[in-house]
Amino acid sequence: MARVAGVSRTTASNVVMGTGRVSDETRARVRQAMSDLGYVYSQAAGSLRRQSSRAVGVVVTNIHRPHFGELLIGLESTLTEAGYTALMVSTFDQLDRQERAVSILREHDVAGLAMIPATGSGDELFSTLQDWAVPSVFVSRYVRGRSHPYVGADDVQGGRLAVRHLLEHGCRRIAYLGGNPGVPSRTDRIEGALRAIEEHGSDVSFVELVGEPSGDGGVGLGRALVASGELPDGVLCHGDAVAMGFERALYDAGLNRPGDAPDVRVIGYDGVAATGYSVPSLTTVETNGLELGQQAAAELIRALRTGEPVNSQLHEPRLIVRESCGDHAS
Repeated sequence: MARVAGVSRTTASNVVMGTGRVSDETRARVRQAMSDLGYVYSQAAGSLRRQSSRAVGVVVTNIHRPHFGELLIGLESTLTEAGYTALMVSTFDQLDRQERAVSILREHDVAGLAMIPATGSGDELFSTLQDWAVPSVFVSRYVRGRSHPYVGADDVQGGRLAVRHLLEHGCRRIAYLGGNPGVPSRTDRIEGALRAIEEHGSDVSFVELVGEPSGDGGVGLGRALVASGELPDGVLCHGDAVAMGFERALYDAGLNRPGDAPDVRVIGYDGVAATGYSVPSLTTVETNGLELGQQAAAELIRALRTGEPVNSQLHEPRLIVRESCGDHAS
């Protein structure tokens, strides 16, 4: 294969295994030679020779959530480009399923692990990771009170940005909608929301409403608030799906109609692509799941290649202002 591609055996090996520095032109020439010759690299045999694996385990909670989908694209594409295979398992945010998932990936001898830890993760997970001793990183969610490499958004700042925006609109009855108690991202966003209220210095009420972090959860919370007759004038939702479900419930009740000043100003969270196409378009806190996935994969790859520890990365969120909060002048 090296002869056909016109390169050294070392260069051909680097392309096959995704190691070393090789130009895009040379990489393409080697891959074309592999295709012409019908060459298929045996990962299993290579792992035995190197005493290492080219697979990386990826553990997620709820794959159907758009934010996690974007995160997975970032992880998988970056790992693949570096010559690694992503083995993904879902826990549905359940501790028993997480235990089985991690056990299965360990049996497959993955070289590293990227995971969104399930709610309630604690001693058992950390004992397993310490005993296993492969490079690992938490993504988008950490475990409160524990020190572990983490790549995610600064959710305290995200909550602060969102509620500060609602306050600038004149909102004085603010609610946080959705999410389950004990999830660090929810706790951090609420902390940021309360900081914004404290900094504002005005008389503002704030309530937290627990609910499923989904469109259905948002619809249910919206219907309950409409029925109660005690709608807030501004809401920060735990996720974009919650916000769009909440908006649907308001629309069904004859509220927040396009073209009118909003009865309730709504902000989502995560900044998934669909938020720009809803009616009204959704103001949201963008955390860039794609970039988080790419960064987490890059940190794992660096650790695997150098033997150095995985570094934590805390990303700054960004408020994207759209129609769901209305005109500042209204």
